[in-house]
Amino acid sequence: MLSRTHALLFLSRTRRKIFSGRRPGFSLFEVVVALLILSVAVYAMIEAYSPGILSSGGEEEAAVFAGRCRGTLNRVAALDFKTLSDLAGGGNANPVNLDTLFGSGQETFSYRGSTYTPTVVITSRGGAWGGLLEITAALKGIQFKTFKANH
Repeated sequence: MLSRTHALLFLSRTRRKIFSGRRPGFSLFEVVVALLILSVAVYAMIEAYSPGILSSGGEEEAAVFAGRCRGTLNRVAALDFKTLSDLAGGGNANPVNLDTLFGSGQETFSYRGSTYTPTVVITSRGGAWGGLLEITAALKGIQFKTFKANH
């Protein structure tokens, strides 16, 4: 049986023989294998997260347009019934000129380099006790509606 000292000497000689011909550092093969493993991991992460990143742009646009459209609808709906009835034009569904109603450019906004203005249509829906108006605000595929009654 070898003593502990002999075992350590044996291991140190064996270690010297194994590593005597090499310089410290990584070989080219080890670096290439490490890069290959890293690239596979990065590719998997990109594939996993790209749908969420790509779809967030459309959702942001929809949220901005919905907020502006809702704000315009609320401003128009806050006007008195007579003004809105006059804008309805006897039941014809004609777009309202927002520049005349609120001032030039008040409802126009810029988003990602383009300028947008919501379209508002006021339609008379009749009603037995003095009238009912449907107010519709639309902007790039997003549409909100509300009703206002003469009470």
